[in-house]
Amino acid sequence: MRIRQAFTFAVAAAALICASAEAVEIRNVPVVTQIQGVTFYRTSMTISNGNPTITTPVEMLFSYRSPADGSFQLTTLTLSPLGPHQVRFFDDIVQEFKNAGRIRAADVSLGLFGTLLVAFPALDIRREAEVVARTYSAAPGGGTLGFSYQALCFDCAGSQFPIFGAGRSGSVFGNDGSTRANLGIINQGFGPTDVRITYYNGDTGAQLKQFLLSTVPGGHLLEENEVFQLNNIFNDPAIPSNVHTLEIQVEATGGSENYVSAYIVQLDNTTQDGSFFYLFEE
Repeated sequence: MRIRQAFTFAVAAAALICASAEAVEIRNVPVVTQIQGVTFYRTSMTISNGNPTITTPVEMLFSYRSPADGSFQLTTLTLSPLGPHQVRFFDDIVQEFKNAGRIRAADVSLGLFGTLLVAFPALDIRREAEVVARTYSAAPGGGTLGFSYQALCFDCAGSQFPIFGAGRSGSVFGNDGSTRANLGIINQGFGPTDVRITYYNGDTGAQLKQFLLSTVPGGHLLEENEVFQLNNIFNDPAIPSNVHTLEIQVEATGGSENYVSAYIVQLDNTTQDGSFFYLFEE
């Protein structure tokens, strides 16, 4: 059974207990992580129920590529019900899965990077189901540095058409420091898909490179609800050192059920402070 269909059936069954099979809102969190990069990154999460009278169950599906053996893993976690106008916060959502014994033994001590679906089986009004994530790391001298992003509506995420966005890299950012760009891609469709990526010179518009995600080191067809991130995309032999802006095009390959979404994270090279934004979808 397809991953997203199976999860939808599961939350629909939960909806039957509390209301009706039609009452369900699902949110797609593009990235959740607990991993050592340049610094140690974690993802916090705020989940809220805006309904004034209904208590809803909360079901989560975590999808990730195992760093132990490269297999694609799915695991679920049921939270305690969320009452009317209640908010729940987790400072490390991946750790919640680990604490609950939902991560297999081969992966539990390793850094994980994946996507999350969050379902509210008793809600059927879009504005009432809210999920916001923040990926962050410790800041020098105390506190944290990070970037927040809102989860996408399960039914709205992804496009069959090319999607576009821009990234920047360079030795100067204003008067201070420099930045780098990471590109993330999520399969929002049904079944595995390859992804075609095209880089254009932001100054001239000339095409610099076009490639399939399956051809990059560590690349492969993306499974349903899988994320893959290309780090420091300007560190590519196809991009001349004097090019500091890219227009980026991303599109799924194959059939009519293939949808992708994508994001860019713009990171400061010194502080690791980041900004997150989605590529534009039609």
